[in-house]
Amino acid sequence: MEMKIGFCPFIERYGPTDALKQAVEAEKVGFDSIWADDHFLPVPPMTESGFAWTWMSSALQATEKVFFSTGVTAPTMRYNPAIVAQAFATMAVMYPGRVRIGVGSGEELNEVCVLGCDWPSPRERLDMLAEALTVMNNLWTSTEPISFAGKYYKLDNAVILTKPKDKVPVYFSGIGPKASKMAGFYGDHLVTLATDPQLVKNVVFPNFEAGAKEAGKDPKKMERTVMLTYMYDPDRSVDPNTTFSSAEDAKIEVAEEVQVLVASSTEDFIKRVEKFKEIGFDHVVFINMSADPHLGVKIFEDVLPHVV
Repeated sequence: MEMKIGFCPFIERYGPTDALKQAVEAEKVGFDSIWADDHFLPVPPMTESGFAWTWMSSALQATEKVFFSTGVTAPTMRYNPAIVAQAFATMAVMYPGRVRIGVGSGEELNEVCVLGCDWPSPRERLDMLAEALTVMNNLWTSTEPISFAGKYYKLDNAVILTKPKDKVPVYFSGIGPKASKMAGFYGDHLVTLATDPQLVKNVVFPNFEAGAKEAGKDPKKMERTVMLTYMYDPDRSVDPNTTFSSAEDAKIEVAEEVQVLVASSTEDFIKRVEKFKEIGFDHVVFINMSADPHLGVKIFEDVLPHVV
């Protein structure tokens, strides 16, 4: 599968207007995809929290051909999956072929503050996600009103009248074995924050492939996407061992502390993409946290010709 390189302007660090400028620049530079993190509260120590869907719609209008995805949306608690399906169907009608959705089981900091609820276990949240995707896929593909009575969600003669010809492609987030297998079974593609080669090769990919085959899909035709946070630091002023945040501080469940690629040259980016290729990824999304975000986009003018 042809390698894709994506860009995320990180709307938890930058205001939505600046992030929009980065998206326009990213398309001109030649990125294949642009992603929007979908949070209600930012992961510490970030200070912005723009609404991903609003931003994504504006950025789609401001660009011409690059495709967009959330990275990722939890269509389970603060969002009803039927409303998620409607929102992304509308975007997909307006921008044919350019809309995707990334989905995951959610993070405590985004849900509990809105709903005032107890935080479900990882297993229950994955069960909710599976049922939510069933609701969304049914609404995207059915031409008739749907009634549905599941454990978590119910529909009573619901139908989406404004929708694209084909359903919205789904990138399913997986790190552990259960979520990775579900990514293959329920998703169209895999997206992950896992960058450790052993974790990816021994846990993520085998379970993803098993889930896809169980669902009757060919895993070779499904993208394997990794998201990596980076800082472009040409002056070498940032500690190269910088980490994004701890799972405890951010109230998120991840298999490893999120590392930040501190890059001072084009070669740093090229080497990292080559490393991901060797692991087996075919879509790398760079999340921009650079002090000068626009330099953080421009550097890819020299990177992309060597990696795609």
